[in-house]
Amino acid sequence: MARVRILPDDLINQIAAGEVVERPSSVVKELIENSIDAGAGRIEILLEAGGRKLIEIRDDGCGMSHDDALLAVERHATSKIARFDDLLSVATLGFRGEALPSIASVSRFTLQTFDGKGDAGVEIQSDPLTGRTVRPFARDRGTTISVRELFENVPARRKFLKSADAEFRAIVSIVTSYALPEPSRAFRLEHNGRVVLDLIPVSDRRERILQILGSDTDERLAEISMTIEDCTASGFVTRGLRYGSRRNQYFFVNGRLVRDRVLTHAANRAADAFDFDGHPALFLFLDVAPEMVDVNVHPAKTEVRFRDSGKVHVVVEQGVKRALGGAEEGSALLRQAADTRSVPLHFEVRNGFPDLSPAASESTRLFPSAPAAQAARHVFHEVTPLFQEKAVVQPPVEEPSHQRLGALHGRVIGQYRLSYILLDTPDGLRLVDQHVAHERVLFDRFERMLAERRPEMQRLLTPYLYEAGASETAILESHLEELREVGFEIERYSGGTFAVSAIPVPLHRERIDRFFGKVIDASLEEKGSHLTRLRERVVASLACQAAIKVHRPLSGEEMSRLVAELLDSSNPYACPHGRPIIVDIRHIDIEKHFHRR
Repeated sequence: MARVRILPDDLINQIAAGEVVERPSSVVKELIENSIDAGAGRIEILLEAGGRKLIEIRDDGCGMSHDDALLAVERHATSKIARFDDLLSVATLGFRGEALPSIASVSRFTLQTFDGKGDAGVEIQSDPLTGRTVRPFARDRGTTISVRELFENVPARRKFLKSADAEFRAIVSIVTSYALPEPSRAFRLEHNGRVVLDLIPVSDRRERILQILGSDTDERLAEISMTIEDCTASGFVTRGLRYGSRRNQYFFVNGRLVRDRVLTHAANRAADAFDFDGHPALFLFLDVAPEMVDVNVHPAKTEVRFRDSGKVHVVVEQGVKRALGGAEEGSALLRQAADTRSVPLHFEVRNGFPDLSPAASESTRLFPSAPAAQAARHVFHEVTPLFQEKAVVQPPVEEPSHQRLGALHGRVIGQYRLSYILLDTPDGLRLVDQHVAHERVLFDRFERMLAERRPEMQRLLTPYLYEAGASETAILESHLEELREVGFEIERYSGGTFAVSAIPVPLHRERIDRFFGKVIDASLEEKGSHLTRLRERVVASLACQAAIKVHRPLSGEEMSRLVAELLDSSNPYACPHGRPIIVDIRHIDIEKHFHRR
């Protein structure tokens, strides 16, 4: 057995860094917290290469004296707590005394600070290889911290960093999160020499939220206000405006940004009672007595533990529900949604549709607008058999036999609930989701055009001005090149406004806002760092927005052509987002259900 030994200080610091500093956004989080605790009215963040090359935070806070600055880079040194009981009532964002020494142990670190007393401030430079130097430094009151070459001396940690774009987007989210509860402070973010966020001080949290989301959401913001005993939930939620992800949901406890299952479950349970699709933007500020919440659960201080989680759940759920319209309105919406899903079925049989072989359908434009009279009817169509030449499409090996495509000849016999195409096949009944099927067809088409560098675009008579919130602006700007490659002509106009002069075919002008929202959602969900992956997500979002929707009546010709193009696609089984397209119900199972077997 190896001998027990005391670890050296540099190794202790690197172990602590692993708990506190996971990536560049972790560094930004810790340093912004220090600036806020120092009373800064203006906080500037400078980045290079998504923070991998440089993170610099400047503030005009109270600064530090020479002696305090030296202590600040030592482990477990803090001005926020002095005894154990202080942990029960801690009100500052930072308090553990681990951030600065941990960051300094895995980077080239510089601290410049001045408290406004005496003749000059102090500069401390720390390098894991060359050691530490201290010298006088002239500057205004405040603090500047520079972190260069993060994890340069820890290759094992460096290789787990994501792409510069992914790290940059994570930092945008962090800066936005800390700006929300601090409307009286100015936040400015610069990346590779370009200003991407510039949030001036505003009068209240609502104004700050509009800076983040965009002024066009003003009428959609509903105020949250609910108090039970010593527990108060306040903030705002968007009513009638939903997003494809929870990227615009923020939770704060006593001004601290947190991730907590109690809060998210309560808020989403309340929101789900009012809609079935998407997620509202949510800015929830929970105020409780400091002794009722433990903020020392996790080294990064992103998790909390409530003494009375039941009361917290009730105040949050009821507060969000009341803001969205209360239980009565929620019940009405549920009844309305149930009514919409009960679609009556009418039957009409037609024969003699034209030849729709793959060769014939290649030259025909998919889905011309259906005549108004036809759109008013919900019909089943019977058509002639398809695909007598091609017999079988080989499915993936892992597909269960009852989900295989089988013989491709068959009859389109109708449309179920104006959303699913029904086919009679030799093996049974096949349902094809018309939206995701068209999405797969369009995705393949756009991919071919992208590979050949010939995107089809339509020029707009007048440029479309897309208003983005502060955080969306930074993310969208990082994808301008991918957008241009698929057929957009788009430029940053001013502030958070983008001018769109041309859009890809067949995207419609009125869907531009929704499409950009999809791109931003996909960007924030990006797990990999390969550029092709990002382009695929842009193309997938374009295909999704341009595809026909559910609850749209289709003619027999339209259904047959869609099935023909789907079965010629690269993957008839799943859309670009991974959703299934085809479901087969075996004839033998149908007969068993009716006791014929």
